[in-house]
Amino acid sequence: MKEGFRQSMAWLHTWSGLIVGWVLFFVFLTGTMGYIRDEITRWMQPEKPLIQQSIPTAATQLNLGYNWLNQHPEAAQAERWGINFMTPARGHEDLNVSWTDPAEEGKSYGKYHRIILDPQTGQEFKQVQTPRETGGGNSLYMMHYALHYVPYNIGILIVGACTMLMFVAIISGVITHKKIFKDFFTFRPAKGQRSWLDAHNVISVIALPFYIMITYSGLIFFYSTYMPLGLPMTYGQGEENAKKFYQAAYPEYYPNAGHEDVKAVALKSVLPNEKQLQGLYQQVQGYWGQHQISRVDIQAATQYSPVKVKFFPVEGQVLSRVAPSISYSVNGQNIQLLTENIKPLERSFTDVVLGLHEGEYANAFLRWMYVITGFLGTAMIATGLVLWTVKRRPKQIKNGKMTFGHALVERLNIGMIAGLPLGITVYFWANRLLPVQMENRANWEMNALFLSILLAFLYGWLRPIAKAWYELLFLIAITLLLLPILNAITTNHHILTTWVYGDWALFSMDLGFVLVGLLFLWMAYAVWRKRHGILKAQVKKSKPQSAQKSQQLNSDNPNDVESE
Repeated sequence: MKEGFRQSMAWLHTWSGLIVGWVLFFVFLTGTMGYIRDEITRWMQPEKPLIQQSIPTAATQLNLGYNWLNQHPEAAQAERWGINFMTPARGHEDLNVSWTDPAEEGKSYGKYHRIILDPQTGQEFKQVQTPRETGGGNSLYMMHYALHYVPYNIGILIVGACTMLMFVAIISGVITHKKIFKDFFTFRPAKGQRSWLDAHNVISVIALPFYIMITYSGLIFFYSTYMPLGLPMTYGQGEENAKKFYQAAYPEYYPNAGHEDVKAVALKSVLPNEKQLQGLYQQVQGYWGQHQISRVDIQAATQYSPVKVKFFPVEGQVLSRVAPSISYSVNGQNIQLLTENIKPLERSFTDVVLGLHEGEYANAFLRWMYVITGFLGTAMIATGLVLWTVKRRPKQIKNGKMTFGHALVERLNIGMIAGLPLGITVYFWANRLLPVQMENRANWEMNALFLSILLAFLYGWLRPIAKAWYELLFLIAITLLLLPILNAITTNHHILTTWVYGDWALFSMDLGFVLVGLLFLWMAYAVWRKRHGILKAQVKKSKPQSAQKSQQLNSDNPNDVESE
């Protein structure tokens, strides 16, 4: 190789990041929103009540749920009952019961039912208003791995290819910047290209372990899609052979493996009594503590096994995606603690890696760290894309005309980096402004998001570059800052109500709109101040020849020798 190794890595870093940078920006920002998808969904369904400040004990909730299931004939023939407790933990805002009917002929699972109960009376909870149809936070979350408007399998393949290139860009970037930790403490404002490079370096280093983890673990999610020959080469072709793998790797989802003729006994006929359940609950609470039990499952007996009662902890306690559980077999008065099967090492590794990616184990502080580092990753990609244009812009200005390729990158940067935040903001506005009873309402919320992105692309192409940047950034800031006001006008769950009521999840949403809006307002102002110099030819001061030579010899910044 004529070029040095680091120069080659610099070239690889630049182009592997550029060609998929806009998709990665989309993936990172929507994925970051996924860490607060429950809070987003609650904000987008203001018809739901605010979180209860007074939570009944789990023992009381267990009685209420058990009695409701026991008294309603529609649950009598079920093969499984579930009681999900209301707890202070995220995602456990209500008391609900569920049951699963026996599977019909030729099907693996029966129909699933779920009812929300009033935690004070134990009766079915009647909504004053039916919650509006919305994509909520889940639609944003799903887009970060499957995109939108494209078939699911195509979406995950596109995202997978882009994620692999991002992994290449991260590793090559680490190799390229040999003074990576020195760069972490270096930022020179108002220096044009140098400032953009410093910003990119600082943001890249500050959460580098997170970027590596999130990129690698993202590839693990769909390993069987990206490497489709692994299973058939090991287990053989066909669905039956593939099922053998899943039975070995996920035995909890195949409790009757090896007994294809299994038949569940109607649960009500072999049901443990209330006293037995309370005794088991007290034992488990002794292990885990108050408000640490999230769910109780009661599995019907079969000709091969007695009734099973399974307790699950609050999910936030564990890193693995599959929460540990405590199970008992109940056969009349004979109660026995069951030993859980130890997961294969490969499964344990996969669960931990995927659990790190999803962040479901995180408490409030760690969840905010996920959100902040996710936004930093988004900013890393954005600064890298802008740096590409800033670095090459002087040459374009000197020639008196932009090449089509450079102009395309400039406009794509405006359309995606400004367009996606605008689209997400419009998504929230559409949730409040579209008629509540509108048909296909969730789809139109999403259509509003992508129409906004499309308009941002068109606006960025038609307007001068500097004006397009600060005008769109200003528009994002204004729409974000006005969101809490719109929320107060259209609902009763405004920022003052949630503050008084102590519903900090909804309060944080409105507060977040204000804080992020102020950030975009600052960015719009910063671009506006520099608007006259963005496309202005730079006049460099001449240096003595000896000084120039010394600077060249001492320069170890890879971007100074980067090949185009």
